[in-house]
Amino acid sequence: MAVIGTFGSFTAARLGIYASQSSLNVTGNNIANINTKGYTRQRMDLVSLHSWGTARYANKMNHDIGYGVLCDSVSQLRDPFMDIRYRNEQSNVGASETWMDCLQQLAHVLDEVGDGDDFGVIEKQFNEFVDKLQQLKGNVGTEEYDTIVRANAEVLCNLLNNYSKALDTVENSQLKNLQDDVTSVNTILTQIRDLNAEIREAGIHGAKALELRDARNVLIDELSTYVKIDVSYDMEKIDEFNSVERLNINLADSGNPPTRLICGIFGTQLEMPEMAPMRNPAYNFDYPNDPQNAQMAAPPDGGKYIAKINNDGTFVYTNNPVTKDMAKAEWEAAGKDPALGPVEDPDNPWALAVNNVKIGDDNEHNNRVWMNTQPLKDEKGRVFRDSDGKESQRVELGDNSLYGSLQSLREFVTGKGEFSSKLDMQYNKNATTDRGVPYYRMSLDALANKFADMFNDANRFDMDMVSKAYQQSADGTGFVTKDGSVIQYTKPDGTAENINPKEFDDLAADLQKIADLNEQLKDKKLTENERKEIAKKIKDLEEKDGGLEARKQAAYEKMEILRQQGQLTSEYAYYNGGVLFSNNGDGDDTTNITAANITISKSWSVGEVRILNSKKPDTVITGPDGEITMSHSTANDNIAHMVNLMGQKLDYLPKDADPNAASDTRYFNGTFQERFADMGVILAVDQQTTTTLYNSYTIKSLNLENDRQSVAGVDLNDEATNMMTFQKSYSAACQLMTTLDSMLERLINGTLR
Repeated sequence: MAVIGTFGSFTAARLGIYASQSSLNVTGNNIANINTKGYTRQRMDLVSLHSWGTARYANKMNHDIGYGVLCDSVSQLRDPFMDIRYRNEQSNVGASETWMDCLQQLAHVLDEVGDGDDFGVIEKQFNEFVDKLQQLKGNVGTEEYDTIVRANAEVLCNLLNNYSKALDTVENSQLKNLQDDVTSVNTILTQIRDLNAEIREAGIHGAKALELRDARNVLIDELSTYVKIDVSYDMEKIDEFNSVERLNINLADSGNPPTRLICGIFGTQLEMPEMAPMRNPAYNFDYPNDPQNAQMAAPPDGGKYIAKINNDGTFVYTNNPVTKDMAKAEWEAAGKDPALGPVEDPDNPWALAVNNVKIGDDNEHNNRVWMNTQPLKDEKGRVFRDSDGKESQRVELGDNSLYGSLQSLREFVTGKGEFSSKLDMQYNKNATTDRGVPYYRMSLDALANKFADMFNDANRFDMDMVSKAYQQSADGTGFVTKDGSVIQYTKPDGTAENINPKEFDDLAADLQKIADLNEQLKDKKLTENERKEIAKKIKDLEEKDGGLEARKQAAYEKMEILRQQGQLTSEYAYYNGGVLFSNNGDGDDTTNITAANITISKSWSVGEVRILNSKKPDTVITGPDGEITMSHSTANDNIAHMVNLMGQKLDYLPKDADPNAASDTRYFNGTFQERFADMGVILAVDQQTTTTLYNSYTIKSLNLENDRQSVAGVDLNDEATNMMTFQKSYSAACQLMTTLDSMLERLINGTLR
């Protein structure tokens, strides 16, 4: 027989009533919060109450049974594995959505909208420019048609200027968005840290703080769209006998040890300063604590790379003894405490600072957008210490340390694609495939620069013509003005020298040699050694006397001086050519022409320079009636050459836009219009690819969220079933109470009779 106290059955019934009522309360709470964001379905955990002891002289025929039910705790129905999968997918959604939005901003700038025909704005202007050249070709020698061409060229320059400004606006806008997002991430990290403190305090007192956990989970989900994270839980000992649960959030794939964002009641903050110290290109961002990170030779420009920053904000120098000693000597010479330095100082040339997130600066296009995580601190500012007592350190985040919407914004405002330098590639192994605003701006700059160079060259003397076109001094070592004085050129160091005709002839000869050697390289029958030998000859010619580009630029500057001061020979007396496009409307400077600054040269705008009909010299023919000079007024071969330039396929190299670009491989071959159209094609392909990825990630994320909600979400059907179940158990427990009362009433009152 079963043994239970006479009145013990009342306890079992009473506990059953309490359990059913408490379970109904939880069910009611679930239903009430069905629309609450982030609410996790709760459950009353019931356990059986059983006896703990056995009578000393127990009867083997008696069996102990339970004494009812107890409400052990209220728990949440949540699947940690589903949380991990959902948050990982959210980082994909955040990255692709942000990149898609950024590309959409670019599309608003670069997508061409036709003006009543099939051509876009710039495409249409290119065509009109060609049409006006064609008209000038048929009406040579007329200033009216030259002016019409100039007006069309000016419109084209203005369009390129506007496109460049629009790209800058997009870049600055997204840079501000990045700053705002970093602030949002820091706010989320602070809120999670503070919630951890509240949950920890509740846990010490035995409370579950389920609603606080829900609020924390919402913040973690939101954080996962900004950066890819790893979330884990462990137990934190608070004394010898007790411990509480601790939440840890690390940057995903951040190495070993991982970069911590949250550790219980300690949290970090992301920092993205306006100016940042130059980093060591050999810095191992997978292992920020690697001691080799601090060892780096001085860079070529005499500056000093800096490996990391101390928690107090001072810069730690590399272990290069030469620069370290120099910096130390300068530090001490400035009267500063040697024990505190050397550290970053405006008067210390060995510390390099670079633009990081600077807007409105002349060098704003070179922003690095580096971030770091500050040491973990609690709400009172105390720094986290690990089990060995070591304080948390500032961690410099590499170019690929993040993944999510923050990284997409960062790549968008820094990605140079094919224009990346060797330094860029050292920091980011994916630099050549990241095409953000800088890539499209440099592509537009390369187009504007090549357009200006080609037409400027077409409207000036060829190098081998200069010594023939201008009258030389008696000894042949210089050129003379109209009054016979020798023309001089002021060198960069301030000294003056004659403009030597031989310089132009030598340069012309070298250019011809390079052209001939390049033609030889097209021969498919050449052996590898022969190709290497020819390539070496080309390289030697390009590096001769300070470099080919520097020689050409110097020659063009001297050619402009000759145009203004020199005396033309009779064969070239017709010459009124010169610079058509410059980097400033107030001058004729052709250096560093970009889409942002390309403009009509001052000389062309005021009529001093016209489009050359021909570069051929006037020829003198002696006829039977005497000497006849061949007129230059009807020649138009140079204008025809300019028209052909618009249809000529040209090679575009990364170094055309950025001399520091690492690649020497051409990235495009085509006409000016084809190059501009190709930019739109690249953008469209990137948009299509990103949109496809975004749709895929979004669908997968929604499916994972549905699966997660099937466990953690409130379902009215389930709750209705629970209501009926607990209502019936409540009624049954009440009926048991009534039945027991009747039995005992019969037993007690009946026995007395």
